[in-house]
Amino acid sequence: MDYLSLLMRAVIDEVSKLRLLLVFNEYMECDLESTVMDLYKEHYKDKDVQETIRILKKDFLNRTKRRWLHAAVRDYKEKKSTKNKELLGEYNSLISYYKTNGKELFSQQFGDLNSPEVVIKQRIQVLKDWCNEEESLLTDYPYIHQKTNKQIKKAINTDISIIIGLTILSPSLRNIDQCIIESPLSTVENPFFSNSRAKLHIENPLLEMEGKEYFSSVYNLEDGTNYELLIEKDYAEEGTKISDLDRFDYKVFLEIMSQRDELFATQKIINVHIGDLVKSLYQTASASNYRAIEDRIIKMKHYSMTKVEHNKKVAYGIFDYVDITTNPNGTRFAEIHVNEVIYRDYIQRQTVRIYKNKVEKLSLDASYHLLFVMQKERLICYETKSPYNVTRDYLYFATKIRFRKRHKKENLIEIEKALDELVKQKLVVESYQRYGKNFLINFIPLEEEEIRDLLTGDYEYIPLSVC
Repeated sequence: MDYLSLLMRAVIDEVSKLRLLLVFNEYMECDLESTVMDLYKEHYKDKDVQETIRILKKDFLNRTKRRWLHAAVRDYKEKKSTKNKELLGEYNSLISYYKTNGKELFSQQFGDLNSPEVVIKQRIQVLKDWCNEEESLLTDYPYIHQKTNKQIKKAINTDISIIIGLTILSPSLRNIDQCIIESPLSTVENPFFSNSRAKLHIENPLLEMEGKEYFSSVYNLEDGTNYELLIEKDYAEEGTKISDLDRFDYKVFLEIMSQRDELFATQKIINVHIGDLVKSLYQTASASNYRAIEDRIIKMKHYSMTKVEHNKKVAYGIFDYVDITTNPNGTRFAEIHVNEVIYRDYIQRQTVRIYKNKVEKLSLDASYHLLFVMQKERLICYETKSPYNVTRDYLYFATKIRFRKRHKKENLIEIEKALDELVKQKLVVESYQRYGKNFLINFIPLEEEEIRDLLTGDYEYIPLSVC
């Protein structure tokens, strides 16, 4: 789930707790979600959040509160208004009740408030408390339904706008945004990223596809499935060694994807500041770290993969276009166009989510990749109401992690080490047993907090045959 989706959910949750929701449903024709999005774009997108809240409270919320309080009290005291609303309207109703039923019945009805004047005095105090209370909203005004439709709609928009700003600044939203990381299924289900940080030796003959020339690195499985990692010729020279796509590339990729916004939804484009990536992924903001991030972004643009399975061929990549420039203010900035396959995963909510701080605990590259794979399996178990265990064979793991060692025995040991680390760190996997080339894996049951934070896709509809 991207930042705006998290914000939308948090704002709607907050509105749902308030009288504001009832007023909204009665007077607004549009839906709440579109209203929140429109107000976010109007007041907060690319603006100083704290300054916006200050202006909204000063010029709209507090000023309107004082005006409404003053008008209600003035009309009651002067008793000249023909509107017969709010305090004056209630006073006139109380006078009528008092005259019709007498002091005794009035006192039975209102207790110690033994006259219309005393009741209204208490009402005025309620209005003053509402006006002075920092947390109160315009839609909390006791006589809100007696305002004009135009006033009510303006009050609704003001209240929602302030809630959006306060939600943006709330630690709960910042913590959610920072501690959850989301990977598309295409990078979980396919061995795009390697389980090691070794170099690729480019010496294979050139391939030509769609007017471009590529070197290839082949990854074959014994079931007949073949993968070709393709590297554009203008990025690598034959006979040279270049860096494979490794765990850190995966981390950079996921960090970039976490910064997608509505531009991604409409145009598959993500704009990122290189400094934000450096700050998130390194301890220091040195020039070498800036270069390292830029190099990895460029690398992911020049790599793609082709999967051949039973005469069916599927080609996919990560980034289709990358433009890194320096802004007028001196900051480094990247415009990134995301590959269609990955874009479709996010749009269709085919992603795997996990707490970021847990991912960072892992030391083995294979564990990092396997954690997302196992999390997907665990989520499927929950949504299909199945037992929290699965049995998977060696080929299953080989289609998810691109092993660099030639011998199956060595790769099986790597799988064991990765699962051992997940068990030790209490991440997703509770325990496992190996039987030859097969692994019986028991998952840690999902907790309520995880169900709320991590379940965003329709995992129950993912065919188990791909798992």
